Amino acid sequence: MKTCSAIERDRNELAAVPPQELPGWVRDHLTTCRTCQRRLAAARLALGMIAARAGDMTPSEGFAERVTHALARRPSPEVPDGDLWKPAWGLVPAFTAAVITLFVLYQTSSVPGPTGFFSTESLSAGEHLVLGSDEPETDTVLAAVLEGNGR
Repeated sequence: MKTCSAIERDRNELAAVPPQELPGWVRDHLTTCRTCQRRLAAARLALGMIAARAGDMTPSEGFAERVTHALARRPSPEVPDGDLWKPAWGLVPAFTAAVITLFVLYQTSSVPGPTGFFSTESLSAGEHLVLGSDEPETDTVLAAVLEGNGR
């Protein structure tokens, strides 16, 4: 059984055929399907306009003036009152709460040293001093200075 998809697929070819010469299955389907009736009618109209070469028609006398006057009489669209960011202001309290929460959590947690990217066992004393998260001890600072020969 032929369906809407078959008519949609062949719509341009069917639009060129006079209604009385359409295949029987198309006529049967069009009697029950309003959507296909409308689509086929629109395709026929488009083909008719192309055949009439609507592009070669010249407008009547005074057409441009009538259009210009009609556009001038049209009400202008509403211009926003300048409060474009009004919806975004509702997000400010939520954003502030998130920032404060993250700040408090960061301040109360101990930040671990560099993990996961590289091994910390092979670091020199100077690298451990710079990359380490703990507060440097005097011995670590002294080892880093001696490692660089006092430079």
